[in-house]
Amino acid sequence: MPPPQALFELLLPELQQPSDPALAKAVKALQFMLIVLTGAYSPTERALRPSDGVSGRFDEQTTELVKQFQRSEDLYVDGVMGHDTWKRLLELWFERFNA
Repeated sequence: MPPPQALFELLLPELQQPSDPALAKAVKALQFMLIVLTGAYSPTERALRPSDGVSGRFDEQTTELVKQFQRSEDLYVDGVMGHDTWKRLLELWFERFNA
């Protein structure tokens, strides 16, 4: 008998400029996921550098990364990390790392 399906809702904050300093950990996670999925950084090749842009601040560089991701995934391009963008990012992350 297959296991029952589990339904849950992730409470992910909407992230955009200017960012709330209290959301720095969420912004860092977002920045890290984006640079890994876009191929700009590989944790197996080297350590993170400040120039990689994982700062915890939702700045212009982060806004552009989000827009690039939204364009590549045929999402509405506004540079805001909202529900649909988070959903697609997490789908790709789990496809890549749970395969």
